[in-house]
Amino acid sequence: MASRGSEFGTSPAEGTEEDRLVRYGTSMFGGRPTFTLVRRETDGGGEWTLHELLPREQAEARRDRLERDGRSLSITPVEDLVSDIAGDDLLSKFDGWTWDEWAGAKVARLDPTRVRALQDVVREAIEGTPGDSSKVLTGGSGFVLLPETAGVRLAVAFRGVKPIQRIDRMRSLARGVARMSDEECYYWYAKCRSPSSPNGEKALRVLLTDHIK
Repeated sequence: MASRGSEFGTSPAEGTEEDRLVRYGTSMFGGRPTFTLVRRETDGGGEWTLHELLPREQAEARRDRLERDGRSLSITPVEDLVSDIAGDDLLSKFDGWTWDEWAGAKVARLDPTRVRALQDVVREAIEGTPGDSSKVLTGGSGFVLLPETAGVRLAVAFRGVKPIQRIDRMRSLARGVARMSDEECYYWYAKCRSPSSPNGEKALRVLLTDHIK
């Protein structure tokens, strides 16, 4: 694994099962990673899929709220998100965390064109996190678990870039998200996912790309 920054922790190999967990910073879930980024190869290049990891009941409640407003949310058991690329030893590849009664709430899947446009912002966001980022930044298939701050930044970028067709606008949005503070990313993530703010993603794109004619 990549080196861990000071905000992350991993415990010695000896000790209890709890001691051996890799900590993904501080979070309401006790250091548990709260996003996963998966890369799969296609004929045209790599695709990325980002999921937020939530207790199943919370994921279902969010889906229900969105559906009441005519929007949708795909949720999947966490193990099923990566079972085709992780092999048999899921527990070690999940850094000791178990995921019974947890689900992945899909943020977005990006095609190879958008993957290339977001390479820099993704690399910067996940640099120094506990996972091995090479698994999702280079060729082949793989996944990386992410702490909340990195996942929120990527979620803003993924949701913002998804419908954009022009490469110059994709890159402008990526640069804008890369320059945001963590607080700004949390603000825009809340705007983009809230059932009461259906135009949050459009407002983000206007802010970061409308100067390009």
